[in-house]
Amino acid sequence: MDMVIQRSIVLFIVLLMLAGFVIPACSAAGETVSKTVVIGAMPFNEQYILAEIAGQLLEKEGYSYEVNSGLNNAMLYQGVKKGQIDLYTDYTSAIPTYFEDQEPFPNLDPDSVTLKVEEMVIADGVVFGGTVGFRNDYQMAVRDAFAAENEVKTLSDLAPYAKDLVLGSDLVFHLDEIYGLPNLEKIYEYSFKEVIPMEPTLMFEAIKNSQVDIVPASSTDSRIDLFNLTIIDDDKAALAPYDSIILITKSREKDTVFMSTLAKMQDMLDTETMRSLNKAFDLDKKDAEEIAHEFLIEQGLL
Repeated sequence: MDMVIQRSIVLFIVLLMLAGFVIPACSAAGETVSKTVVIGAMPFNEQYILAEIAGQLLEKEGYSYEVNSGLNNAMLYQGVKKGQIDLYTDYTSAIPTYFEDQEPFPNLDPDSVTLKVEEMVIADGVVFGGTVGFRNDYQMAVRDAFAAENEVKTLSDLAPYAKDLVLGSDLVFHLDEIYGLPNLEKIYEYSFKEVIPMEPTLMFEAIKNSQVDIVPASSTDSRIDLFNLTIIDDDKAALAPYDSIILITKSREKDTVFMSTLAKMQDMLDTETMRSLNKAFDLDKKDAEEIAHEFLIEQGLL
């Protein structure tokens, strides 16, 4: 190519950039993709943090991002399906609720549930971006002292004590015959002395004050550590697993930089780490952007 023509092309591109034009990126297949990413988040602690982790990883690779945190999980799923949102983090056992007439899982083994959900969303035109590594599901919690004194580590270990324990439970867990308390008691073949229905926000104070002995707690809730509670392992998979998963809009699938960047989030966070990040948000009053930034630096990713 003539040197004068080369210089003219370069000058033209520079003028376009100065005028405020953006030259879009291309995927490996040559398709034009936007460098601005819309990340969905449900309105609570870990969702804000996960959105910032994804956004900051993508920002490092030249993308800009905005977080939409005003939608619930079902709306976020539809947003990703329709291409209005590029990605968000959801939880496996929540996914069937977005589909009509969906049959219950044949079993609640976490790996089996994740595989079933992966098949479900792919068939629905949504890209499955893998698991983040932690679970945010109902897990039974007792006071640390009780667990240590009686060497209770699993729900099977709890069997000799269940008949003497008072359970404080929210109504959802109490009445959910497929994934809640009725299935737990069926699988483990024991019942608690008494069940006291209560608001979720009151359960932790109740167990702290010995008004109840055991509660169903969200496994990433920072109050587990704050109130000195021990999570009991569901060794027979009686409770629904809510593994964290990344869902991505179909139009991003061929954007190799985008996909390889998000792949760094796979198995990035275990449950205890997510709970500690939530603690920084809830108790230390750090904002999600700062928490994500510090975490990514610690991981050597920024």
